[in-house]
Amino acid sequence: MLWVVVDGLGWLDHIELLSYLTKNNQLAIERYIEPRFSILPTKTEYAKWSLYTQLLPSHSSWVNDAGKGFVQMGKGKRYTDSRRAELLKDLKSRKHQLYCWDTQQFDELYHHERDWEHLYNNRRPYILEGIAREILSFVNSYEQPDNLQIVIASDHGQMLGISEQILPSGNKLDTKGRMAIGKSDDTRLVVLERERYGLPHDISVVRGAASLGAFSYTTDKKIIGSHGGLFPEEVVVGVSVLRTSIQRLPVLITCSGKGKANKQGELTITIDNANSVPLTNLWLRINEINILKSGQPLERNVLENDKLTFNINIHVPSLPLDSQEDILPLTGELTFQFANAETKSIILSSDSSMVIEQIFDSGFSLEDFL
Repeated sequence: MLWVVVDGLGWLDHIELLSYLTKNNQLAIERYIEPRFSILPTKTEYAKWSLYTQLLPSHSSWVNDAGKGFVQMGKGKRYTDSRRAELLKDLKSRKHQLYCWDTQQFDELYHHERDWEHLYNNRRPYILEGIAREILSFVNSYEQPDNLQIVIASDHGQMLGISEQILPSGNKLDTKGRMAIGKSDDTRLVVLERERYGLPHDISVVRGAASLGAFSYTTDKKIIGSHGGLFPEEVVVGVSVLRTSIQRLPVLITCSGKGKANKQGELTITIDNANSVPLTNLWLRINEINILKSGQPLERNVLENDKLTFNINIHVPSLPLDSQEDILPLTGELTFQFANAETKSIILSSDSSMVIEQIFDSGFSLEDFL
C-alpha cells in the first residue's frame, strides 16, 4: 500500500487532486472520497500524530513529532519530502508492505505566499497537479503496479480566503493560527478543555473566521490560509482509495411509464449501481421521447452500491401507426462517469417501455392538403 498523507489537504482540494490522478485513466478510483473528521484543534502537531497512532493527543506517548507517532504503528515506513529518492528505491525493491509519503508542500503554500488570488488560482492547482505527478511516478516505479493500493488522506484542512487578525484579551496565550495553548476568558474564543477533548493541555479556539496569527500575511497585513479552528474547511477531510485499474460491475437502467398520448406524463427511471463508487454526470438519451432524443442531463448522482428510482416529466409520445398493442418499447443509452472520472455508456434494458392510452388515429388529416 502507498499511503499518501497530504498535509493541509481540504475536502475540495482532495477532489481536485483526484481529478488529476484519474485524468486519461491513469488511475482508477476504488473507493471515492469519504468524509472524516480531523482531531481538534486542527493543527498538524495534534491531528497528524492522531492520524498515525489512532490515539487522542492526551495519550501519554504524545509528542509534537508525527514521525514518532508513525513508528507506533509498528509497520511500514514513512518518507518525507526530502526522502523521495529513498521512497522510489524502496518501492522498486518492494522492501515494505506499507509506504507512507508524508508531503507538506501543499500546506507550505499557505505559509509563504502573500497574494491570495495568485495562491488560490495558480499556485494551488499547480502544486496539486505536481503532487499527482509524483504519486504516479511512485506507482510506476513499483514492480507490479496493478497490485499497489493507493490511499489518499490528510490531517486537516485550510481556511478558504483571507481573515482578520484579532488579539485575545486577558490571559497570555501561546497563539498558533486560529488556536492558542491555554485557557482564555475572551468571549471570541471557545475553550477546549484538556480532559473533555483528550488534549495534553487546555486550548482556546477562535469562534468565527478571524485568526490569532499566521506564518504569512498579504501585503495589506491580512492572514492567508490559517487553520486550527472549528470551521468545516478545517475539520472535514477525506480519504480515498485508487488503483491502476478496476474491474467495474455492470450498471443497469430501466425506464417505464404510463400515460395518454400527446399529454403530459411521467417517466420512471431506475438505475442499479453495484459498484463501490458513485455514478456522476448522468446523461440520458431515449429515441422515442422528443425531449430526450438528443440527450438530457439527470440532475442527480447514484451512490455506491445503491439502486435509485425517480421520475421525470415528459410529453407522452404517440404509438406508431402500425402498432398492434398499447406498449411502446424504449431504446437509448445512459452515459455517466464513475466518480467524476471514467466515462461509460450503457443501453437501456430490453424491458424498458411505456404503456400508452391512445384513441384510434387513421393517419389522415385535412392539414396535409392545406
